[in-house]
Amino acid sequence: MDEPTRRIQAAYDRMAADFAVRNASMPPAYLALADEFRRRLAGAVLDLGCGVGRDLAYWTGQGVPTVGLDLSRSMLDHARGVGSAPLVQGDMLRLPFVGGAFSGVWCSASLLHLSKALAPAALAEMRRVLRPGGPLLVSLQEGAGEGWEHRPGPDDPARFFAHYGSEEAAALLAGAGFTPLRLERDVSPVGQRWQAHLVVRQNVR
Repeated sequence: MDEPTRRIQAAYDRMAADFAVRNASMPPAYLALADEFRRRLAGAVLDLGCGVGRDLAYWTGQGVPTVGLDLSRSMLDHARGVGSAPLVQGDMLRLPFVGGAFSGVWCSASLLHLSKALAPAALAEMRRVLRPGGPLLVSLQEGAGEGWEHRPGPDDPARFFAHYGSEEAAALLAGAGFTPLRLERDVSPVGQRWQAHLVVRQNVR
């Protein structure tokens, strides 16, 4: 594990309890895409960067078999309290699953913690574990640039964020072998602008 990844892991280990309180409900942009995402499923979903289990609880509550993966052990400890879905500690650059293991991948606010140089490698891993035609949701913060940032919050440590314009993100996803379906935008209570891309894995590449 490289040093930036270790720093991100340590940051979320430190802030897991407060993060669970601040992120208790699914954003409207995700809910707007959830039905279409579910209609395209034919098996289990990987909640990639599942954090404290908010979205994991939603999908298991919908009767969808779901596996949660996160880098942070403390985040996973919180996720265990919201359901019985299998949980795995791991890195999105090296997913510990066989090819085609999942019918859908749900990647909420996780890819943005990687540098833009590493994003294609992470998307290649998502594509590898996703069955042809399977849906992928990726949510990102709108903007430009990347780097370590301090966000408002009680004693929040610095975290790495990569910000994307919508056309930049669409090109990244297309280049990784995904076909766009829908884009939803949202603004958080603290004014952060988000974009949620629903795409599908192309059958041939």
